[in-house]
Amino acid sequence: MKTFGLFLLGIKEYLILSLLIVISLILIFSNDNSQVRFLRAVAVGFVGTIQSTVSAVPNVFEIEKENEFLREKNIELSNEVSALKEARLENLRLTKILGLKERNISGVVIAKIVNKSLIQARNTITLNVGEADSIKVNMPVITDDGLVGRIVSTSSHYSIAQILYNRSLSISVKVQRSRVDGILNYDGAGNLVITNVPKSADVKTGDIIITSQYSNYFPAGVPVGTVVEEGNLDNLFKKVIINPLVVFSGLEEVFVLRHLPEMERLDLETLYFKK
Repeated sequence: MKTFGLFLLGIKEYLILSLLIVISLILIFSNDNSQVRFLRAVAVGFVGTIQSTVSAVPNVFEIEKENEFLREKNIELSNEVSALKEARLENLRLTKILGLKERNISGVVIAKIVNKSLIQARNTITLNVGEADSIKVNMPVITDDGLVGRIVSTSSHYSIAQILYNRSLSISVKVQRSRVDGILNYDGAGNLVITNVPKSADVKTGDIIITSQYSNYFPAGVPVGTVVEEGNLDNLFKKVIINPLVVFSGLEEVFVLRHLPEMERLDLETLYFKK
């Protein structure tokens, strides 16, 4: 009790001031004098103006909370847009697959690329299909655009394919227009070069190159690329450089053809050239 009394004694000035303010307000509002009424009106208007101004000031905490909510929604919508874009691209790829089947190319296995190299002398791609999917060594790999390469190794659920940019891969090709034959190789410096083309052969820039019927590993007529440069290599042969029709940098899915070389022919040619 003594403590409370000391507390009141310490704030007696504030208590007296508050009491006087209350009494003043009571006297003002109970007085009907015109001057007092004017002061009351001014006071009420002033308080109303202050209240309107304060209410117009935005709540900083509410704005921060709303901004955080909008950021989260923006991230969610961005992810949804990205997913829709991927779905659209996949739909386009599947449409191409259907188009490939409509061209009566049978025995096609769809595969996704899970790894690839493009900057080495012997570049390869790793596919998510293998022996369990009836994939075997020497099967060709293509896309709807053209030739990709050839399977060289398999496991139960994966396989590795040499691509055109591999110095170990040689392909018998021909010019679609003039039927000139040659052998396609990668020179290890970024160029796909057709060799064994006679100097007098009819080869022009822009010609389409396809696989030849002389190849035992690839079906005849598969598009390979277009001629971008042709010139004399020496007195006997031309140097023909092509651009592949397949864009390897953006390649994600391929088709493996269930096409294998004729073993009798392969054994005979291997035995003969070993002599």
